[in-house]
Amino acid sequence: MSPEAYTRRQVLVDRRFQLKYAVGLAVGGASLCAAFGAAVWLALHQARETLGPESQATLQGTETTVLVLTGFMALVMSLVLSLVGLLVTHRVAGPMRVLRTQFRRLAEGSFPRWRPLRSHDELRDIFGEFHATVDALRRREHEELSALESALATGAGGGARSTLTALAADKRARLDGSDDG
Repeated sequence: MSPEAYTRRQVLVDRRFQLKYAVGLAVGGASLCAAFGAAVWLALHQARETLGPESQATLQGTETTVLVLTGFMALVMSLVLSLVGLLVTHRVAGPMRVLRTQFRRLAEGSFPRWRPLRSHDELRDIFGEFHATVDALRRREHEELSALESALATGAGGGARSTLTALAADKRARLDGSDDG
């Protein structure tokens, strides 16, 4: 199936992760905007204090305009950055949701069906590595199944016993020699 066949109907796939970054971006953008506006306002205020009375009225109106524009731009910046944050985190949270589901299926003992990511999703390398690992596990299980079926077909002779002993030893070595590091 093509990646275009998969669409996510909900924007908040992982609410906690996505909102944390969207709010962080919004607060950061609004803070930068407010800091810049405050610096401009302070410069105008200091200029108004040093100039004569005829230009003070003009600069006072400009100070008010700077404050209003700063507030407006901080609001716009926070909205735009929060939307960008939601879109970017959606591209990460979606594949992670798919991987969590596939890990769960693998832990339950069944092999997950391969599902391509959408064209703009992130984490393609991790997703590809996971599927390569699952394919290797599936191949090994098929090989072991073939060996077991072959041993069962030959009966209880010495060849069947040696095949089963080798399979058991191989499985024991993989289980006991697992490397968690």
